[in-house]
Amino acid sequence: MGRYLLTFVVAALIALLTTPLVRRLALSVGAVAEPGGRHLHQGRVPRLGGLAVLAGGLGALGLAAMSGVALSELLATFGWHSGWLLAGALTVAAVGAVDDIVGLGPLAKLSFQILAGVMALAGGYGFQAVTNPLTGGVVDFGLLGPLVTLAWVVGVTNAFNLIDGLDGLAAGVGLIASLTLVAVSLIEQRPDAALLASALAGALAGFLYFNFNPARIFLGDSGSLLLGYALAVLSFQSLQKGTTTVLIIVPLLALGLPLMDTILALLRRGVMNGALLRADASHIHHRLLLRGLSHRRAVLVLYAVCVALGGLAFLAVAARGKVDVFIIGAVVVATFAGVRWLRGNAAERFAAAAPGDMARPLDRDRGADAAGTSARCREPN
Repeated sequence: MGRYLLTFVVAALIALLTTPLVRRLALSVGAVAEPGGRHLHQGRVPRLGGLAVLAGGLGALGLAAMSGVALSELLATFGWHSGWLLAGALTVAAVGAVDDIVGLGPLAKLSFQILAGVMALAGGYGFQAVTNPLTGGVVDFGLLGPLVTLAWVVGVTNAFNLIDGLDGLAAGVGLIASLTLVAVSLIEQRPDAALLASALAGALAGFLYFNFNPARIFLGDSGSLLLGYALAVLSFQSLQKGTTTVLIIVPLLALGLPLMDTILALLRRGVMNGALLRADASHIHHRLLLRGLSHRRAVLVLYAVCVALGGLAFLAVAARGKVDVFIIGAVVVATFAGVRWLRGNAAERFAAAAPGDMARPLDRDRGADAAGTSARCREPN
């Protein structure tokens, strides 16, 4: 246990030290979120925060390796190849950094995300079957296994990009999910996944010091894509067995909030509006603001939701399927009630507003946060 705690602390310290440097770099290269339009923050806020998270995680793992932890051999024991995982993480971080600086179209970013997913498959990070939480039986994907894995990696990667809409939201959700996966990995006796998740959690904790409202630096696409990619891989790696079977309820719960937000966005844009790639401002965090919550309170409410879901994921593993039906039922009822509560005439009018009008309904949140700093909402995803 001490090894994982030390990895967490080292990653947090490295992220704390490197984030101010990354902030200066972002300002110098123009990776900056300007105020105005659909942005609600005041002043120029740098992006590229993913580079600090990457430095924290890799730095901690590198120091662990130098202290005698043979990470590559540990991963190889369970069939993983660290080189491919590193290549995929660097790919999404680099693409996100380019987008933070000069901007990239959604199709270009999607192409590189698929490439990173293929790298994960090449490194052995895939699953061919899942355990049905209701029956306990195994659903074998057969030849569809690689496609299912690829869809999962790309889907979760984009889910964190979509939820990165309030100061500290994506980083905090990622921190809670990472800690959940550390606990699950320890129960499942997966030291490889526990070590990787500890490094990610520590890096996010250190970065969150600068990212919580009022944010001094944003994750940017370099961070949200990296975070989603890492958690997509770790969420099933922590549960892999010799037969490559995953208890599907656990990753779905651990990453429940960003996945639910993504599903609602797809339904809203694709089915209802017929514009799948069009940005809007009807994400869960936007609707909480429209319900009258301040910026910080909205983020803290979503943190609480993630903690609850993470606790249920831990319970699902600890109880070994004995309470899965209860957990699924409780989550379905809570989700249905939450969605109904978040819906409202004000939110619907805001969702239908023209892009240039998106800032006005949320402008009331200005000044509601500490030190008179305005609330910030990134350009709607």
